[in-house]
Amino acid sequence: MAPQIAAAAKSPVHEALVPAKLFELGMGNLVFSRSLPDGRIAAGAFLLDVFCLGVKNAFATLVSRHEYDQLLLGWSMSEDHQPMEPTCFRKLVEGGVAYAQELSFSPHHDYAVASLIFGDLKPSDCSTLFKYGHDGKPFYIPGPHESKEQIDATLGQLEQRVGADNFHYLLMEDEDEF
Repeated sequence: MAPQIAAAAKSPVHEALVPAKLFELGMGNLVFSRSLPDGRIAAGAFLLDVFCLGVKNAFATLVSRHEYDQLLLGWSMSEDHQPMEPTCFRKLVEGGVAYAQELSFSPHHDYAVASLIFGDLKPSDCSTLFKYGHDGKPFYIPGPHESKEQIDATLGQLEQRVGADNFHYLLMEDEDEF
C-alpha cells in the first residue's frame, strides 16, 4: 500500500477533517484524503490522542467515493467533523506523534504508511499552535479494549518518564467488581 499512497500524495487534496471537540475529548478520528484522477479517493485515517498517546491507530486506503462517504458516515454518528487547512492537519498529527514520543510512546505501526498521504505539505506553513496534554500534563484515558496489563504498563511508563505527580489518568471501574 505504501507505493500507492505515496503516488496518491501527488493528487489534489480532497479534504482534511478533524473532530470539532478533539481538544475537549482528547481523542478522535481524523481523515485526510486526496482525489485521484480515476475518481477514487486515497485516504489516511488517524485515531489521535492529543492528551497522551499520539496516534493510537492509523490506516491508509484507496476506495471509491461511495466507500469513502460510507466511512465518514460511520464516524459522523459520534464525531462532528470540521474541515482543517491541510498543512495544519499535518502539523496537528505530527505534533501529537512528537508529544507522545517525548513520553516514550510510539505511533501505531501503520502510521508510517498512512502519513505518506501528506506528500510534500509543509507543517511549517501553518501558524496555528496546538497544545497537547491536558492542563499542562499528560492525561491517560485507557481505551475500552486495553487490558489491565496494558494499562499498568502505560501508567508505569508515564511514571518513569515524567514522575508520579506529573500526569493524570482516568480509570473506569469494572462493573463486575461491584
